[in-house]
Amino acid sequence: MLPCNLGGHAAYQDTFVSDFLTFYPDPFALPKGTWDYIVQFWYLDLSQTDSIMQECYSVFGPEPRLPSCMLRSYLLALKLKVTSITVWCRMLRETPLYATLSGFHFGDTPGIGTFYDFFSRIIERTIRCNFRILKKSLQNTVFSGLLFLLYCATH
Repeated sequence: MLPCNLGGHAAYQDTFVSDFLTFYPDPFALPKGTWDYIVQFWYLDLSQTDSIMQECYSVFGPEPRLPSCMLRSYLLALKLKVTSITVWCRMLRETPLYATLSGFHFGDTPGIGTFYDFFSRIIERTIRCNFRILKKSLQNTVFSGLLFLLYCATH
């Protein structure tokens, strides 16, 4: 199945509020540093990631995790200076705030393999786009070279 985010960023924000209040009924008890992360990720709209990455997913199989949530989760890990995917997956399973900020429901977070699959899809997408640009550039270069040879041959 292809990833489908019907509500976009607003759906992420709605899910965040409902899940956040479930686990943190008194949100003002959280430290100020935590609120800095919450505000940053509240406004971080990654909904275009879903449509950009859609061609990297198959129409068959189970419904995948949203690419926007996977990217948001990885950015949160980097923000928290967690570079190990294994450690990050454990933190997502143990800390409701990290799962909720990432866009996942606590208890239904991605595993290590899901992150590595996501990374390989990003690499595949990047290579495919760069190959198109390179191919177009080579075509233009070859075409320009042929025009130059024709010009030289006729003059």
